[in-house]
Amino acid sequence: MTAQRRSANRSRADEILRRLGDDGLRLTGQRETVVRSVAAKAGAFNPEGLVDELRPGGIGRATVYRTLELLEKRGILSRIHLDGCHGYTVCDEGHHHHLICRTCGRVLPVDAARIEEAIRDLADALNFQVDTHTLEFSGQCADCLAKAPAA
Repeated sequence: MTAQRRSANRSRADEILRRLGDDGLRLTGQRETVVRSVAAKAGAFNPEGLVDELRPGGIGRATVYRTLELLEKRGILSRIHLDGCHGYTVCDEGHHHHLICRTCGRVLPVDAARIEEAIRDLADALNFQVDTHTLEFSGQCADCLAKAPAA
């Protein structure tokens, strides 16, 4: 990992920890370790993989899952679908949608203002109040497509 990437991950982790502290949440050593590990993830990750990664450091499954749930409720993580199960990705921006590469796990945020407008119009037409929604697209990123053998 390059020094620049380590610095960016540290900054992302520090920002997440600051947000949690500002919300009055306890910043235990184990919670901080989970947050720092999550912040270092470049794309989508599986929660069980995170449990396996942190278990040697004495961090249990319940702590990992409670921390992931906390981060998701605060909009820091988004839950996404990965190969038939759920995973997570760190969301540095506000509400957005995702393009998820099924080959490498890369997650690209998508600003879908026109889709958001269509969702509002549909809800209005059906006299329905949308509280939350998730929209994600699965496929292959440009890098993986370039590496794929020609059909």
